[in-house]
Amino acid sequence: MIKNIFMRSSIAFILLFTTACASTSQNNTENSTYDPLEPMNRMTHSFNQGVDKVLVRPFTKGYRAVLPEPPRQGIANAMRNLREPWTFVNDILQLQFLRAGKTLTRFVVNSTFGVGGLLKASDSLGIEHHSEDLGQTFAIWGIGDGPFIVLPFLGPSNGRDTIGFGAYIFADPVTIGIGQLNESGMNLARTGIDALTLRERNYQLVNDTLDDENGYELMRSSYRQNRRFEIFNGNPPAEDGDIFDALEDDPQ
Repeated sequence: MIKNIFMRSSIAFILLFTTACASTSQNNTENSTYDPLEPMNRMTHSFNQGVDKVLVRPFTKGYRAVLPEPPRQGIANAMRNLREPWTFVNDILQLQFLRAGKTLTRFVVNSTFGVGGLLKASDSLGIEHHSEDLGQTFAIWGIGDGPFIVLPFLGPSNGRDTIGFGAYIFADPVTIGIGQLNESGMNLARTGIDALTLRERNYQLVNDTLDDENGYELMRSSYRQNRRFEIFNGNPPAEDGDIFDALEDDPQ
């Protein structure tokens, strides 16, 4: 069991890193990311860069070359659909019962009329997609980010999101359901495919971030901004010195 959890966690590097490239904080100084572990984080980031360039990027490139876009999109849809039960759990924990109802409806519609989630059948019904995780839930409960952390294989995170991700490994309803079937290999396959599809959907964006000479700073800022966007459901309050405001004000 421990071996399977470790393997799933290692594969999940792509999930977290992809999310970072695409948070309210009680520990941040003004709008900067709290990064007291920067020297260690930079070393870990360099290690993760090597893992991606040697293993993940070539494999993803081959996947894109072998499989046409329509089936790749269908697989990505199915993997997203399997994350819906975890979103539902976190909707409930956030007392967002209307959103929980929409999440459940979306999951049922896509699992049936969408052929196991391969098609986004819910889109035709106007059911807007959203995702939630335990890190977002903790933020809603008022828990601060904690220090920025770059995890080996797993990529960028912070204290709050690391705990939330650890809970996901054990508490995800789909993972538990598959485990009840004594199909640990199926859980590993699901995690690997999910990670691969997310990396493939953001292929060039992740490549550009990894190859940038200021990739560490870009990753750190992007992670914080992206998490704020998710925590506030796409409508974060304005901040003085927001990196996006700075870009808009750049005369170039």
